[in-house]
Amino acid sequence: MFSLHKTLGGVHPPQCKDTRECPVTSIEPPKQVRIPLNMHIGAPGKPVVNVGDHVYVGTLIGDGEGLCAPTHASISGTVTSVATQTLPTGQTAPVVEIASDGKMEQDPSITKPTYETKDEFIACVRASGVVGLGGASFPSWFKMKCPPGKKFEFVVVNGMECEPFITSDYRQMIEHSERVVDGVARIARALEIPAAVIGVEDNKPEAIEALRAAIEEKGVGDLVEVLSIPTKYPAGGEKVLIEATTGRAVPAGGLPVDAGCLVLNVTTVSRIEEYFRYGVPLVRKTVTIAGDCVKNPGNYRIPIGMSVHDVVETTGGLTKEPRKIIMGGPMMGRTITDIDCPILKANNAILCLDSAAILPDETPCIRCGRCVRACPLGLMPYQLDAASRSHDVVKLDEFAVMNCMECGSCAFACPAHRRITASIREGKGFYRSDVARRTQPAKEA
Repeated sequence: MFSLHKTLGGVHPPQCKDTRECPVTSIEPPKQVRIPLNMHIGAPGKPVVNVGDHVYVGTLIGDGEGLCAPTHASISGTVTSVATQTLPTGQTAPVVEIASDGKMEQDPSITKPTYETKDEFIACVRASGVVGLGGASFPSWFKMKCPPGKKFEFVVVNGMECEPFITSDYRQMIEHSERVVDGVARIARALEIPAAVIGVEDNKPEAIEALRAAIEEKGVGDLVEVLSIPTKYPAGGEKVLIEATTGRAVPAGGLPVDAGCLVLNVTTVSRIEEYFRYGVPLVRKTVTIAGDCVKNPGNYRIPIGMSVHDVVETTGGLTKEPRKIIMGGPMMGRTITDIDCPILKANNAILCLDSAAILPDETPCIRCGRCVRACPLGLMPYQLDAASRSHDVVKLDEFAVMNCMECGSCAFACPAHRRITASIREGKGFYRSDVARRTQPAKEA
């Protein structure tokens, strides 16, 4: 049904996946959680609870209209604060703080969802609070709403997990392969999509075998297929994966639906299926804790809103002071300076690094072209780097800065150690601001 297609660029960073054999374990719930209501792309939710309210695990605490995903309590206890706060990421958002009662009681109103139509299915997915759990955090229900005039032909499930260090998706495929397969089949049938493929890097043969065994056991081989894809970063990028599995290219500035594809992370699929089985919304996240400063590296099931500090301490603490703490992988993750930052829906790793955080000094670009060869989207990273540093909006537009997915391949390949990805990220922000400034008068008129 599906065959492998060649893709552009890519690099081969060290895998560092020492936690791949670490089963997912639950940790002791914290005494307090701080749950932001902006854990998704789109408008932040609005609080639906007040200070003093008692909540259970799974109680709705925030929701909104439009492009929004509901948020639920991850522990049972009492709401101690509902206020707009500045998060360690620099963002400002409504935050609900809950003090635990130590009971972790599930909301008694939780029931298994049912649906008969496509719209009812999408409504159920929305109620689950699930967003893109690979890091994108786009509301899954909104992604499933196919725009008029377009149609989904394939479900493409991302089981690549090509970032170094992270193994949380891998453990999901190993420990819950049958749930993943059931989830893929359910989504494809509910949305009337004729075929689905799960892309997995060939450095995860155990996951590929487990998924194929589950497909055979479930008898859904005519609908769902697993495709082994050569290990290369960023093979898990949405556009790259679509091209590798279907041979189709997402047009510049377009979306996966423009190539007839609905793309979902493998853990996203597993969590959606879990919701339909038990009715419990997204209240916890499987996170890889790793790095050369971590005493007990592993994969842990963590209540959303628990602070990074509490997570690190509960899992055994640190062996030494880290130079850098990263939320996510080293290629696309974000460095945090405040370890009171809460675990979010899309967090899939916390890396505490010492020696691995030491980077060589930048030197001038030598025009070697390695960044161009490494770019999976065929861009000119060195040109974008120069334009970003000089705030040249014309050049940023000419070299399609907004097409960059910030994968970091260019910076990894650069022998001059240029901070190309960080530079382009800043350039995108400047470009957006300039476009907004230029279009504002027209909107007001």
